[in-house]
This record gives sequence, structure tokens and C-alpha cells, in this order.
Amino acid sequence: MRVLDVLRFWGRGAARRTQIAIAWLASATMRTTLRLLLLLPCSLPLLLAGCGPTSPSGNVSAYDDDDDRDDDDDATEAPPPELPGYSGDACPTMEQGWNAGWMSSGLERDFRLELPDEPEGAPLIITWHWLGGTADQAFDWVGLDAMVDAGAVVISPQSRGLPVEWDSGGSPNGNDDLTLFDDLLTCAWEQYGIDTERVHTFGMSAGGLWTTYLTMHRSTWLASTAPLSGGADANSYVTPEVDVPVLLTWGGPTDTYGPYSFDVSSRYFSDALRADGHFVAECLHGGGHTIPQGAADYLWSWFDAHERGQDPDPFAEGLSGDFPGFCGLDMTP
Repeated sequence: MRVLDVLRFWGRGAARRTQIAIAWLASATMRTTLRLLLLLPCSLPLLLAGCGPTSPSGNVSAYDDDDDRDDDDDATEAPPPELPGYSGDACPTMEQGWNAGWMSSGLERDFRLELPDEPEGAPLIITWHWLGGTADQAFDWVGLDAMVDAGAVVISPQSRGLPVEWDSGGSPNGNDDLTLFDDLLTCAWEQYGIDTERVHTFGMSAGGLWTTYLTMHRSTWLASTAPLSGGADANSYVTPEVDVPVLLTWGGPTDTYGPYSFDVSSRYFSDALRADGHFVAECLHGGGHTIPQGAADYLWSWFDAHERGQDPDPFAEGLSGDFPGFCGLDMTP
């Protein structure tokens, strides 16, 4: 049975689903298939906690334009990549606040855009919500207003309502969610002059899996990424074309959603990236399938330190004191 068939099945009647699920889980074939599931719909009563991660607080300090950011010493001489371009004739207007019906790949898309006082030359951070979540929740629950206050342009898109929200299991060819990323990046630069050397992305759960996908398929334009409860496996992993630093956050062995283990997927992704020569740091908070308290603080510390093409990485000798104790360069036993 295909993974899509399993997803459709799981979205039907709860009683019948529970009876048959027991038989499926006894099958080695189905265990393999279920392991490939990205997430399950939020109708499952026992899994409702996974649909609404704990809301952390954010308290990010703005950086000073005259601080000790060392652009010349830390950045390699990598020419800026040509932007992917907009999928239509001309970029639609991007407005502060909620944008509804914004055209991308011929589809109407919605997203929230928050701008700092000076968006020109600001870093761009794009966040992706979890299964059953919303763009507003992804922004508010993590406390991303603090990143805006610190000087970042932040975009939080709304999914099209796919079974796992974002097309993280599909081909990059004709992938409308990949095109949305391309269009948002291109049009944010065209309209607001964001710094294309400082483009970052992160997301939680389904959004973490999509962040993983972007890490593998859009590394050319990314300065860093930070999947929260994301990851990959041998069937989905693709070597990123360009070295990109990745901060992986997950909640340990209890970080599961249905039969899917984000502990397994995060560890696999970390090991695969390192084997391919990418810089990886880990935040293993041990709280299960939740967003850790203070995530906005350390995520901003990660993003603010990175520009595209830095070598060595600014954290090559270890993470700074801005990171909690559960973060380090290798937190897995």
C-alpha cells in the first residue's frame, strides 16, 4: 500500500482506523511504509498534543549596525547567486501584515509579512507551520516579533492544506511550494531590498520536514537553516548542492508523532550532512514533540551569526553562551 493511501485511510473514521491499525503495525511491510509517513492529520485524539506545540517566549536583542560583525574576515569570496526569479510576469505587491491571494506558480497563496523599521539590507527569515497549524501561530507562538524588532524581515506562509501541509515528499520538479519559496525570496529582494547573503529558514514538525527539504533542494540561496523536529531518512536524503550550516532541534526519543520518530530522522539527517561535509549543530531538548522555551533567542543567535558562504563557520570552535545548555556541536550519544 502506498504512503498516500495510508494517509487517506488515517483521515477516516477513528474506531475502524484503530482496529485495523493494530493489524497493520504487526506487518513488517507496513512498519516500513508507516516509517515514511511525514505526519498524521490532527483528528487523532491521542496525538492532539502534537498539533499545537507549546508556546515559547522570545526575547531577542537587536544587533547594532556598528557591532563587531566581521564581514571581510569570515565570509569567503563566493559570488552572490542569481535569484531564482518570479514564476509569473511581475512580482505582486507584498504588504506589511496579511497577504491573501498572492499569486505564485499560478496559485493564490497566503502569508504573513512583518517588516523591521529598515527592511533594506535586512536578513530574510521564512518560517513554516506544523500540521494543523497556521501562519499566524508559527509567527506568534515562537515569538518572531522579537526577530523583527532585531532587524529581520520575517515571512510566515500558509500551506495549501496538503495531507502533510508542505510538499516535502514530492519531486522538486513542478513543486509549487518550492516555487513559493523562490517567489517570496525574489519578490522580497525586488520590493524591499533584503540582503540575499542572509536568507534563513526554519519550521516545526511538518514545517521542520519542509525546512529539511529546502536545505537539500535550495541550499544555493540559504545562509543557514534550522529544522525543529524535522529530519530525513535514506529514501529522502539528497546531498545539498552548496554547503549550508544547519541547526537541528528535536526532543529526544519521545519526539514522535504517530508512528514517525523525529529522533530517528533528526539523527539520520545530522549524520548524513556531516558525512557530506556540512557544518551541523544540535539542540537536543528532551521535551518530546514540542518547541522548546526560548527557541526564538537561540534561533536568532544562529541566524544572526551566519552569512552565505562563511568558512570557517562562526561556531566552528563551539556554540556561544547565547545558546541553552542542551545545544552543542554534537549532542547525540
